Amino acid sequence: MIDSTSLFGRVAAEYDFGRPSWPSAALDLVERELQLGPEASVLDLGAGTGKLTQLLLERFASVVAVEPDAAMRALIPREAHVLPAAAEQIPMPGDSFAAVFCGESFHWFDWKAAIPEIARVLVPHGGLVLLWNRPSGGLDSADWPAAVGEALNRLLDPIPHEHRYLSFAWRDALTDSPFDELSFESVRNAGVLEPERLLARIASWSHVASLPDDERLALLEEVAAQLTAPRYRATLETHVYWTRLST
Repeated sequence: MIDSTSLFGRVAAEYDFGRPSWPSAALDLVERELQLGPEASVLDLGAGTGKLTQLLLERFASVVAVEPDAAMRALIPREAHVLPAAAEQIPMPGDSFAAVFCGESFHWFDWKAAIPEIARVLVPHGGLVLLWNRPSGGLDSADWPAAVGEALNRLLDPIPHEHRYLSFAWRDALTDSPFDELSFESVRNAGVLEPERLLARIASWSHVASLPDDERLALLEEVAAQLTAPRYRATLETHVYWTRLST
């Protein structure tokens, strides 16, 4: 299996530049549903380069960001309390947070270890928020030339099926857990991308980032040669799940 704790560090700059942020409407939704006030302490678990962390800092009094990869962690805003750790062993006392947020990270966790840890650090009836940005305009997440899709389709997908979002194994892992049934809503998160940002986004995807350096650079050169328009339409939507501790 891909080691997600070190995979993305080799493309941390591309990840930070190219990956989409999160729509305000998604955070408004869970803030309202979980009754999170500005005084709340929250955890961004698997924080990556801190794209979600930054938005949480704008809303809540105390934000802790946990990220195992040093290169990714170095880009997290310093206003957060940043910890070098993983979801399976969170270095915080019990009852520390009103909510735990996981942006594009929960599908990577070892759920047998991570779910009890998340429950431990939450206050009674604390909230869990899971976010993913997903393509809403077909298989591709941007309106790119057909040759780009063809180049990417040649790649083998190294992610085990159970650790893909669409397997929903992550959702099954929450069955018979300390959490209530998940609620779900989809929020539009579309926009436009300049070629440089689109190329960085592609470089940050796990099946590209996991390639040997020579193969990865050759692929990105091939893709870059096809990106001749000044901008490309992105067609994303944010899938928002939330739940509470049952007790």
